[in-house]
Amino acid sequence: MSTGCVLVSTNPRNDRFSLESGVDYLEVEADVNSIISTLFWIKENFQQAMEIGENGATKVKNNFDSKVIVKSKLSHIFETKNIN
Repeated sequence: MSTGCVLVSTNPRNDRFSLESGVDYLEVEADVNSIISTLFWIKENFQQAMEIGENGATKVKNNFDSKVIVKSKLSHIFETKNIN
């Protein structure tokens, strides 16, 4: 996903917090017909599928970059210490 390839997932953890289905990845049901239908949709709507892949890659790079996460956590830690 971080490379820009569109993610096709059943979203087994039902995570809706960080990524949005249809915007950052394509969610499918856990059955063959759903997966096949989505793969054909990608083929027929290649440009739109690539945009979804780019959105997902950008979101992953921005939200899951360890440097960004550590910097954010440290700012919260030191901000909390200043308040007390």
